Amino acid sequence: MKFALVTSFFDANDLIEEPMRDDEEASSWRGPTIREIAEVAGVGPATVDRVLNNRQGVRERTRRRVNEALGKLTSDHGKEATTLNIRLLCESGETFNAAMASAVEHVNRSVRGATVTGSYVMTSAMEAATFAASMLGEGALADGVVVIAREHPAFNGAIRRLESIGIPVVCLTTDLPSSRRSAYIGNDQYAAGSVAGQLIGKAVPKERHRVLLATSVPFRCQQEREMGFRRVLRTEFPHLRIDDRVVSDDVPGTTFEHIMRYIESNGAPAAVYNVAGANRGIAMALERAGVAQDTTFVGHELTQRSKKLLEDGTMDYVISHDFSAELAAAVRWIGEKRRGIESRPWTSPILVHTRYNCEL
Repeated sequence: MKFALVTSFFDANDLIEEPMRDDEEASSWRGPTIREIAEVAGVGPATVDRVLNNRQGVRERTRRRVNEALGKLTSDHGKEATTLNIRLLCESGETFNAAMASAVEHVNRSVRGATVTGSYVMTSAMEAATFAASMLGEGALADGVVVIAREHPAFNGAIRRLESIGIPVVCLTTDLPSSRRSAYIGNDQYAAGSVAGQLIGKAVPKERHRVLLATSVPFRCQQEREMGFRRVLRTEFPHLRIDDRVVSDDVPGTTFEHIMRYIESNGAPAAVYNVAGANRGIAMALERAGVAQDTTFVGHELTQRSKKLLEDGTMDYVISHDFSAELAAAVRWIGEKRRGIESRPWTSPILVHTRYNCEL
């Protein structure tokens, strides 16, 4: 049997590795590293290792975060050119802004093919012209914009401008229909206010009839909540009347002062309905006046602070919605819009929390 000997010759340059082509890189990729998954999930590498190896000692919520991060990194690999760049611009109180920042982290861990960058401004410290300029400047560089803001001509104008250059804008939680935005995603705020009216109407004894309404700057969601609340009290609980309307600025300290002045002048109301933020300021006033356990207190948005107020009995009900689910729905809607798919914006359910079901 004869064998042929094949000889090849090479020089030193043949040892230099040529750059890998995109198709070669894709075929050789074996998935994200533990450190990459840990960074996206917001946990330590050891936790990721336990989850991937299905070991015990990891909470279910943490396990879900790790799996979501793995899915997102796997899906997004090699698709950087098509990853949506979404900007969130949010003006509200400190606690709500923090809740939305957490929602952004969740969406960036779990929603594939998109990255959300958030900008947050305190309403009490905001200049409308500056916020509108940020909306235009950041929005023009994005694939889509999500806005949480009060009614203001400058904001409406900025949104119209973004829409005119083909940037879809979704209003979240509170709507701005005059801006001609692309969509609103959130719950029915008129219905949410009606729920508050039902809760207070059933909780307050008939011999007690004064209800205090707390509100702030003109967010449309607050106006719609108030309308729904007034309708229910007027039609279903006519023995209850709104005694006064305290206007604050979503800052706990200011809200505390306004509520204290009301109580000092009028006595404690049978119930307080807060359509705005700064639940903590109202709670502080009720506690200072010694009526926290006697006054029915209903507010909005389940956060770490309102959760504590529920647990200690200062708040009776918190009407809320799923921040993360709404933001994820907005991101997906923008993605479909960019691909030419017309879909109905999602309406999120109204959630009612007590001290017995306030897990975040």
